[in-house]
Amino acid sequence: MKVEGIGEFGLLERIKPYLATQAGQDDAAVLAEAGGFTVASCDMFVEGVHFDLGWMSAEDAGWRSLALSLGDLAAKGATPSWALTSIALPNAWTVENLTGLYAGMAALAQKTHILIAGGDMSSIDGPAVVSITVVGRTDKRPLARSEAQPGWAVAVTGRLGEAAVALRERRPLRLWPLLDEGRRLNEAGLCCGDISDGLLREMDKFVAFSGAGCVIRAAEVPVADGASLEDALTSGEEAQLVCAGPDDLIRKAGLAPFGFLTDDSSVQVLGANGMPVQLEVSGYDHFA
Repeated sequence: MKVEGIGEFGLLERIKPYLATQAGQDDAAVLAEAGGFTVASCDMFVEGVHFDLGWMSAEDAGWRSLALSLGDLAAKGATPSWALTSIALPNAWTVENLTGLYAGMAALAQKTHILIAGGDMSSIDGPAVVSITVVGRTDKRPLARSEAQPGWAVAVTGRLGEAAVALRERRPLRLWPLLDEGRRLNEAGLCCGDISDGLLREMDKFVAFSGAGCVIRAAEVPVADGASLEDALTSGEEAQLVCAGPDDLIRKAGLAPFGFLTDDSSVQVLGANGMPVQLEVSGYDHFA
């Protein structure tokens, strides 16, 4: 059986028996320790899939890769501590590409006070592959998606679709990880996730981990300038966070709900007339 067509969630189910008990419950692992919780996450970025040096600089690619990695820590309200960065490097790459990539990561690391502590390097015949592991800490245990409850409201921290617009325009987008906002929202008791594969795919993760589905009121989803509704619903690699929690807590945190969790294990997008909205795509899955 080939991995193609199984989907990310299907593959995750097959490897869960080999993982620690709490592994696979969210995009980041949360480990209880004396005096708080350690949050760790690992991301992989493939040249030609996640970044393209044909129209972005190596510095932009490095910044962007670390920013997306830090999104998992932001979603859990964790303060970054350190990172490990490894790369499988094609021989055809220039030294300037390599140093530029690390210069971009280092520039963001300095601004977010995270140390790049080391990593590894190897050669590869195909495109470059960058792997980043980020580790942080938080005093408060973040809620996992598996703890989400039907009836909770759903909201996002800002307008969506900016990444899709930048991609169409072949314009580098230096994302800023919402670390301060993530800490504030977790302290408010909300369950948060980063929008790495698109809003609809993120809500699919709530279904997979908690069994709670979602109804999204399309007219109330905040849309970035130049973006379409479909962009806002399906564009991945966004800096914004999606949050779920009791309606009063969502509103008290200053967020505007655009939907709610349900008990029917499906994700529905409804138009102003209450009818389902038809979309060409639903988000990004490497293995679909």
